[in-house]
Amino acid sequence: MSAAGPPSRFGPSPSPDFRVFPSEEEVNFFGEYGFLAVDRLTTDEELEWLGTVYAACFDREDEAATRTRWDMEQDAAGKPLETRAQAFFPEMAVPELLGSAYRRNARHYAAAFLGVATDELTCWTHMLHKPASIGRPTYWHQDEAYWEPALDYRAVGAWMPLQDCPIEMGCMQFIPGSHLGGVLPHHSRRPDIRPDLYEVVEAVDHGLAVACPLPAGGATFHHSRTLHYTAPNTTSQDRRAYAIEHETSPTRRATPADKPWVEATRQRLGRPASLVHVAEGELRGL
Repeated sequence: MSAAGPPSRFGPSPSPDFRVFPSEEEVNFFGEYGFLAVDRLTTDEELEWLGTVYAACFDREDEAATRTRWDMEQDAAGKPLETRAQAFFPEMAVPELLGSAYRRNARHYAAAFLGVATDELTCWTHMLHKPASIGRPTYWHQDEAYWEPALDYRAVGAWMPLQDCPIEMGCMQFIPGSHLGGVLPHHSRRPDIRPDLYEVVEAVDHGLAVACPLPAGGATFHHSRTLHYTAPNTTSQDRRAYAIEHETSPTRRATPADKPWVEATRQRLGRPASLVHVAEGELRGL
């Protein structure tokens, strides 16, 4: 457990002893294709516990919701709706998340993929909400396209649904091998509404995409440069997912990466550049 803050009302995970480790075949697959799907990273009991934390993180009246982003979307008739999009860094309000079986098992995989010891990794997390029938797609992008141009990263993301997640609900989809190149040019897909919502500029061959439907408690992993996408949620059930980004400590680049879309977003939103990042539930600087 880190120094994320005092214990929350949720208490510890109910699954402290559930452990999963990657096989050599899984590590080799990830190295070649840049993603991997696994059927189970946690228990049903922990999924129920995470569902309770998740609900609090998307509740306006709850202290766990302080970093939750709310978006304006439209329903099927075009009526504006305020929807819950993402809850960033819930581990800062609920430090027990850092002791979850999901986080520990995801770290086993991430460390193997990156070829480092588990204690060389830190993490930050976010919860994602795609409402029933109106949840928009998450456009094709690379995670690293969002990150600080002045820093170098080695990172692996884990993504776990809290319920069964078919393609129609918005499971993860990947372009195999796309992690082997650099960060591609991106642009803001909705500059008037969400200038920090990026999409890769280059056309993506959808015929190459591999969709990874998952059971509740299963997870996908992907490299920070792997192109990925989730479709709109066309089902009658909300899609709830919990993502964890594991990384080695970022290092300062001699020359910042060329990410003009990040700079354009900063200017539009009035955000300054910053080398402060969240790791293990606390703010850290370089």
